[in-house]
Amino acid sequence: MLHQSSSASEMTINEDEEEFDHIDASTLSREDLNSMTITQLKNLLKSKGKKVAGNKSELINRLLQSSNGREDSALLSNGNGPSSTNYAFSATPITITLQQPVPKETKPAEEVNFATLRFNAKLNEMSKNMGASTAPKVESLLLDALNKYEQHVQNQTANNTSNPRELIIPNTVSFTNAITAWARCSRKDSPHRAQALLDKMHYLYKVRKWSHVKPNKISYNSVINAWARSTERGSGRKAEKLLNELWKFWEEEGREWELKPDARSFNSVINAIARSREKDCADRAKDLLDEMGRLYNEGDTELLPHAVSFGAIINAYANSLEEGASDKAAQLLMHMESLYQLGFENAKPTTFVYNACMNAFAKDPCISVPSNDAAKKAEQLLASLEKRYDEERDGRVKPDCISYSTVINAYANSATVQSGINADVILRRMINRYLLGDNKCRPNAVAFTATIKAHSAAINATTSSLDCAEDGNVNEMVKTYARRCEDLLQQLCLLRRSHGFDQSLKPTGVTFDLVLSALTQVKDWDGVERVKKLRDEESSNTVERIKLFQDEES
Repeated sequence: MLHQSSSASEMTINEDEEEFDHIDASTLSREDLNSMTITQLKNLLKSKGKKVAGNKSELINRLLQSSNGREDSALLSNGNGPSSTNYAFSATPITITLQQPVPKETKPAEEVNFATLRFNAKLNEMSKNMGASTAPKVESLLLDALNKYEQHVQNQTANNTSNPRELIIPNTVSFTNAITAWARCSRKDSPHRAQALLDKMHYLYKVRKWSHVKPNKISYNSVINAWARSTERGSGRKAEKLLNELWKFWEEEGREWELKPDARSFNSVINAIARSREKDCADRAKDLLDEMGRLYNEGDTELLPHAVSFGAIINAYANSLEEGASDKAAQLLMHMESLYQLGFENAKPTTFVYNACMNAFAKDPCISVPSNDAAKKAEQLLASLEKRYDEERDGRVKPDCISYSTVINAYANSATVQSGINADVILRRMINRYLLGDNKCRPNAVAFTATIKAHSAAINATTSSLDCAEDGNVNEMVKTYARRCEDLLQQLCLLRRSHGFDQSLKPTGVTFDLVLSALTQVKDWDGVERVKKLRDEESSNTVERIKLFQDEES
């Protein structure tokens, strides 16, 4: 196992300890453990040689794991056992053996003069500003200091003098601060500028033999993060390549702790790949997640995935529009739930993860197939999220307007006769939560438009049946759906006016077009005129609001 330094939360319990050596944890049920105090649980874990950090639920889960003969190292294997040769590093797979302890580097830090410390502190403070002009300023300061130092080195060689105390000597921290500034910058060339600084560090370290500018994993992580934030084509693969290079550098430098990729390295690359929108990005990101699991199984207990990484992969599956993608997303969500129940707090599914999984079902290419129940599965996930929040009152799992709008959209995409009715049910649930004081569930134009779309889909599904084309009851049903579309539009416009013409409640051109199309299909020409008039009023109100805003500005 890797050597890990003990955190404060894992130090000796200072409370009065009880003797638990005689207790067989395997004979205790969850109810028995629930009845014990946190101190008793920690002392029981301590007597068994287990970690004592965590809340009561985590302590109980850890005891149950050990009593069932399971070790934490098996938890990231997706239930199929750890992978052996299926590495995620597709370009140049690196076999990493972690059976032998890899001690944390203990060599003394190089002495840094006060001028350099003050300079690094200034760069660090500047790098926190995410403005587009900050990174160029930070890099300019760094390169200016570097040029002065290089001139001094040349003079020093000629005159055999020492470094003056007031001389700034740019080091690893200096360069990493500049790289971080570029990683936080919104400019399109940010990742390239960050990469160039990392390349400069390697040149100074390897060619000029400047050990004080040696890149470390923080330097690499910052560049990886720059690529993860980029929308440039191929950014995910460039982030993945950097991770490979970091592994190689770690090997070349004798496996120094400062160079070993950590959870942040992996999670950033996973996010970069998942967001790349490339055809196979979801599966590639999932492969890297499995690679983390393999390394964790081999003893690298730092490599724990974060809920954000799971969410990014699930979202990538949703955007892939591939058959079976929704099932893969659901499996990942269930795997997260299993990890959380076994004590991995960072793996707890969040609202974003639930929403991403619901979106995967909403975008399922087979959702409109009559036998497909993807929309129902999305609603089941919403119900699970509602229940979880009502029980736990944890803001991380609180349903929001995106949750409800996504399920409504799932029913709209299902394009069945019941689409509109089902969408109305979800919209009412959303409105009820908002009326009960939950501002995160405040309805917006997206939710109303999706509901209108669902009723429009129901009209198309009903009229497409040849058997029902001449059925009077069916025709009346279609008219009801069309009138409901107009009612929803009227409600949306009234809401917007009552909320000071809030932009989030502004109906779009799509909203009006859907309603006009529905009314035209049932030949409700009066309704068509009403909607056209309403559209003109909304447009006029928007122009007046813009003029009023301009007058106030002037």
